[in-house]
Amino acid sequence: MTSSRIVRTFAVLSSAATIAFGIVGSDLAYAQDKSDLIKSLSRVKTRSLTTEPSKDQKKFQGLVDTLRKVSTRQITVEQRNEVAEYVKEKDLPAVDMEIYFDYNSAKLNARSLPKLKELGEALTDEKLNGETFMIAGHTDAVGSNGYNQTLSERRAESVRRHLMDKYNLDISKLIAIGYGEEQLKLPDAPNAGENRRVQIVNMQVE
Repeated sequence: MTSSRIVRTFAVLSSAATIAFGIVGSDLAYAQDKSDLIKSLSRVKTRSLTTEPSKDQKKFQGLVDTLRKVSTRQITVEQRNEVAEYVKEKDLPAVDMEIYFDYNSAKLNARSLPKLKELGEALTDEKLNGETFMIAGHTDAVGSNGYNQTLSERRAESVRRHLMDKYNLDISKLIAIGYGEEQLKLPDAPNAGENRRVQIVNMQVE
């Protein structure tokens, strides 16, 4: 496990059928509908059209461009950690939802479809037009590192594929990353359920 921490995180169950999207560390309730999702994922644009992106922004944009072109399984530990650090440092817009999978599987459970419908409609709304989003997965520390890593990748990819197929979202606008147990929310309680999290993050650089 690394010492990096994501304040808002997306995780996947390692041994049960649920993935939970949420605003980790917040007292806000889970986003329930399209309008909640749009509000939570919208950026506050602070840079004028005439201002050059910062060095950090340019570097992160280069990383995002690289991740668009590779499969989830090809993303390196270093790249995952770089994304995690930037998300935390810049406090990027993020949202959690409850997404269910069949037991020990990356197959989406039918209970997830209403939530995914809200998410798909939000991501295709004109208010979020042109943005790039990360679908990231995290597990607790139950089970082996390799198993948790693979399951988180498969489930993140499953959500991405569903959004692409059902809502015609371009693959270049959705980056799926599996974190396994690398980024625990509760490092002092590695097996706690709170570590199983799912996150959608607006990755668009101003």
